[in-house]
Amino acid sequence: MSFSLIDFVANAGYQADLPTNLKKKVKPTNVIALVLMFAIALPFIIISLIYFPELTFIPFSGMLTCIGVITANSFGGIKYSRLFLSILPVTQGALYNAYLSNGAETPIPCIYLIELSFSLVPFVVFDLREKGFLWFTSLYSIALISGFPITKHWLSLETDDTILRDGWLGEVSTMLGVITGLSCMVGLAYLHLQASNESENLLLEAEDKSNTLEKSQLNLQETVKQLEVAQENERKRNWVTEGITKINDIFRTQSNSTEVFDKVIAQLIRYLNANQGGLYVVHGKSEEAVSQKITIQLAACYAYNRKKYLEKSFEVGEGLIGQCYLEEDSIYLTDVPASYVRITSGLGEATPTSLLLMPLKENEVVEGIVEIASFRPLEPHEIEFVSKAGENIASYIQTHRINERTARLLEDTQQQAEEMRAQEEEMRQNMEELAATQEEMHRKEQEYVRQIEELKQMIAPEKGN
Repeated sequence: MSFSLIDFVANAGYQADLPTNLKKKVKPTNVIALVLMFAIALPFIIISLIYFPELTFIPFSGMLTCIGVITANSFGGIKYSRLFLSILPVTQGALYNAYLSNGAETPIPCIYLIELSFSLVPFVVFDLREKGFLWFTSLYSIALISGFPITKHWLSLETDDTILRDGWLGEVSTMLGVITGLSCMVGLAYLHLQASNESENLLLEAEDKSNTLEKSQLNLQETVKQLEVAQENERKRNWVTEGITKINDIFRTQSNSTEVFDKVIAQLIRYLNANQGGLYVVHGKSEEAVSQKITIQLAACYAYNRKKYLEKSFEVGEGLIGQCYLEEDSIYLTDVPASYVRITSGLGEATPTSLLLMPLKENEVVEGIVEIASFRPLEPHEIEFVSKAGENIASYIQTHRINERTARLLEDTQQQAEEMRAQEEEMRQNMEELAATQEEMHRKEQEYVRQIEELKQMIAPEKGN
């Protein structure tokens, strides 16, 4: 029998859908059946045909049992074929021993050894979890082997068993029994090795899964952190957007610039949960007054939930306000000295923990300064909010300044038009007076001409006389 055929027979009945414990028992069961077939059944068929023809049916039935086990396995009968393989061979061995003992006090040693080897088969083909089958087959084998003093009287065959007890055939049979026992031991060792390999593989797989799980947990934690960061960033963006919307609402609902500045600085302080704030507007930048000195004047101030009425004005480069205008960049201080009132910031008497000065820029032109003082550090997104709000405030200041200039120009134009209309009326009146004067002069001229003509007529007769 070639190796490929043996391997095919050894794996007969192996199916992927079998439970795991039965998958492990298919090959050992088939291998044990092959060992019993070729190491015990076939040799004893030959021995029986030569020396004990009457007992040939026993090893022959053992061969049929082994063939039946492999056939049953190939049809999916692994669960019950193992039971037959555990019971029938030891039964057949006990029968063979009982027939040949002829009522002797002791069993034939080589046959007894073969029976003992058969009793190891259940431990190879059954899993330790199948305790019911193991207990049944083990107790059955023990009962047959230890019950020899009883069963030897049930069966008897008039034949000479000396060749098995003392002859060379006994040594051969003993060797076959040893081979069978060793095969069972090798099977147990194979199963142990298989279990060890599976345990090691399971440990490696568990370790891999643990590493994979750990990596997955790390990835999950990283993902959660990223989501938390994204949610926090989204929350901050929404917070900034909502604050800008509230500032814009003030611009839409208020028309008076003083009220707008008051409400805007109050909204900024409350929304930032800050303590004090001031809004400064740049003056002296109009085109009509290019020679006028630029000043930064306090337009609105808010502190401790109430409006502060202060008058502050800074020149370019003077104090933090003037420096912020000059540099056109924000100034953020977190280490404000205790003598804060000495800092030219115009925010009153309280000493803040943090101080933010933000230029209000529109088209790269500084239109004003916002000053925020707080007893806590401002976060980056809060500073960003002040910066974006500052752009809208600067746009309002610039638009308001343009509107004021436009209104002033319109008023000047209207005044000039009125003056021109008055001048036109005066000129019209002068023209009318001039026309009347000319008419009067023309009338007087005609009167003079008439009088001259009359004089000439009066003079002419006198000359004739």
